[in-house]
Amino acid sequence: MLNTLIVEDNATYRQSLRHLLAGRFPEMLIAEAADAEEALRQALSRRFDLIFTDIRLPHGNGLSLTKTIKTDFADSMVCVITSHDILEYREAAFQNGADYFMVKGESTEAEIIDLVESWLRARFITLIIVSDALYRKQLAMLLSIHWPVMIVAEAENLTEAIGKATTLRPNLVLLDLGLANIHLAELVRELKTVSEQARFIGMTTDDLQAYRARALGCGVDYCVPLDPAGHTELVTILNALHTPPVHH
Repeated sequence: MLNTLIVEDNATYRQSLRHLLAGRFPEMLIAEAADAEEALRQALSRRFDLIFTDIRLPHGNGLSLTKTIKTDFADSMVCVITSHDILEYREAAFQNGADYFMVKGESTEAEIIDLVESWLRARFITLIIVSDALYRKQLAMLLSIHWPVMIVAEAENLTEAIGKATTLRPNLVLLDLGLANIHLAELVRELKTVSEQARFIGMTTDDLQAYRARALGCGVDYCVPLDPAGHTELVTILNALHTPPVHH
């Protein structure tokens, strides 16, 4: 899941940014903080993939917040957004670990969306398409433990899967081969249309050998059991794919 934190004491701007991000990235989980103390509490309680922060904040400032977050979570992307386009602010933001610097009123909505999409293209993204909610969560937890900086999205049906794949363009798709009404070759072809670099791992609770030949013939790259016994095999495959392809 794509976890984002917006740190901004101006409620109007905070809600505007939230609305913009949620509209373009519906799978994004967005938390908010109106001051530096609350932001720090949230930032240290769990890992955020993206942080947007103002510089001038009640009970602290966005520069020290950025430094603390980047010390503990170096792979988190921090974008400082401020109303003050001052050279000293820019230099201080980057010196404290910020990845990007934007100016309110000058940076357009399209530029903010482009920034997030550019960042996503450099990440390894996995899409889990499994109907069983509990097993989806188990897979997501397994991935987060072994690869904490991986972006993991979930879908319970094909319609949801296509929507998320179009937005995220995943590097890896974990696909339940037993999904109802699945036309495997068409699904793989459609997903590769929106994410041509994606690798596919087919998973099933049924006789794996019975599915394997058909799945591989439809463009699936690997097949593993859809149960805890398949976790070791899944980890082995993902370790072999450790260097993620870059989105184009």
